[in-house]
Amino acid sequence: MTAGSRSTASLRRRLLLQVAVPLLALFALDGAFSAWAARHYADRVYDNWLYDSAQNLAQQVRLSGGHAALNLPRVAQEMFEWDAEDRILFRVEGGTSGVIAGREVPLHGANEKRLYNTRFYDAAVEGDAMRWVQLDTPLPPFAEAVTVVVGETMRKRDRLAEEILLTVWLPQIALLLVAGWMTYRAIVVQTEKLHALSVSLRDISYRKLSRVPGDNMPAEMQPLIEALNALIGKLDAAALAHRTFIANAAHQLRTPLTTLNLQAEQALHCGTVDEMRQAISRLQAAVHRATRLANQLLLLSRAEPEAQSGANRNSTDLYELAFETARAWVPAAMAASIDLGFDEASDHAVVEVDAALVAEAINNLLDNALKYCQPGSRVTVAVRTQPAPTVVVEDTGPGIAPEERSRVVQRFYRGDNASGGGTGLGLAIANEIAIAHSGEFVITDAATGGARFEIRLQAA
Repeated sequence: MTAGSRSTASLRRRLLLQVAVPLLALFALDGAFSAWAARHYADRVYDNWLYDSAQNLAQQVRLSGGHAALNLPRVAQEMFEWDAEDRILFRVEGGTSGVIAGREVPLHGANEKRLYNTRFYDAAVEGDAMRWVQLDTPLPPFAEAVTVVVGETMRKRDRLAEEILLTVWLPQIALLLVAGWMTYRAIVVQTEKLHALSVSLRDISYRKLSRVPGDNMPAEMQPLIEALNALIGKLDAAALAHRTFIANAAHQLRTPLTTLNLQAEQALHCGTVDEMRQAISRLQAAVHRATRLANQLLLLSRAEPEAQSGANRNSTDLYELAFETARAWVPAAMAASIDLGFDEASDHAVVEVDAALVAEAINNLLDNALKYCQPGSRVTVAVRTQPAPTVVVEDTGPGIAPEERSRVVQRFYRGDNASGGGTGLGLAIANEIAIAHSGEFVITDAATGGARFEIRLQAA
């Protein structure tokens, strides 16, 4: 049997087997003990009868003319041997007097058991299994030893053992059937709850994710239900975020697309080459803004924590990553008359990150700084290791008011000082990338009066 076939086996069948096998084994063990007990007590009853019979015969032995004799008439002896179901034989013998009464009987056999002056044993006569008792007793006053042997076939004791066993087994069988039925019903009822849970999960619509009801469920299923509800909650939040993202993206794309359409119409109505060139230049700028917005949206979707995996993460030196990323922005900073520098006192910090995403987060911070800083401002990039591996971008620009800092990391939010070329996604993407790496994005005031942005990560 393969692992797949084992995993698809019925849980109900497994539970029934795990309960039925020990239950049947216990019943078999109890049945064997009951059979032994029935036979033991049947033998005990009829062994006592044999002993009493031998004792009664021994008490009828008397001295007569100097010899031992059985003081029991022949008719009484015949009545002693008569039984409607079993065959009874006896023999009375004196140590010096010889055979006193009875007939030849076996004096030894199997399963011998001694008790004081009495010996029990099994021996067959003419093909019939018989149980025997031998009683040795002295005959006063001369102390002649007298041996009395009484035997009986085992029909009545066998029947008594069967009746005892039947009396014990019938209630046990009935009890076993009732216990089996109750066990089956209990297993069926409890596994029906699993079926009800599966129905609840099947009926959940992707349009409206609802919690799985946990009422009347066993305590053992509560962790599963809680885990499912937690998963459903995450899926609902992700679906809501997805719908919100699509709605916001559609809203944000509408403006650049409308601008593209207007610029294209203006280009169609240009009367001169110069006017057409100006219109195409404006159209190219609109295309650039739309392309940037689309790229930012794609980057934002990639930066979401749900989209993260460890496949793209590698050990990365933040110092090298931040330095190379900042160096690529030097021409743009020079064109904007902004002093972009890298703090050479920065620390080397090794982190396990998606280097491309972290580089994009730094790019967004530098783009934001160059966009909002006035000519002559200064932007500095640094790497610190305390309290955690951190990329720092600070500037001498206008800064961000404390009440605005929680809003600027929201998607598509643009403050009062926002420039016309922004998308409202730069800081949101930096925040998403930090969260996706189990870090945080912090905005504070720079020592020089501008804004200070920190991407705090975890050390490798």
